[in-house]
Amino acid sequence: MNVALSQELEKRLAEKVERGEIQSADGLVEQAVAFYLDYEAGAMDDEEFRETHAAINEAREQSRAGQAIPAEQVFAELRAKRV
Repeated sequence: MNVALSQELEKRLAEKVERGEIQSADGLVEQAVAFYLDYEAGAMDDEEFRETHAAINEAREQSRAGQAIPAEQVFAELRAKRV
């Protein structure tokens, strides 16, 4: 399956790949879709959703402050919490 993104999203993802914040845009999109589908299917309760959302916001702030953590590490930590 191919998914079209807006030029703005493509640009932002490409910049993150160039900076080494994520390994690939494909991997990030796959994780985001899996997160959404898990939540929609009820595999994630509201508390888990809020915790994940808070972690994402924290990561954004850290990135803005120059303290970026690779996305793969963040997703691995989030997956570990769900086990």
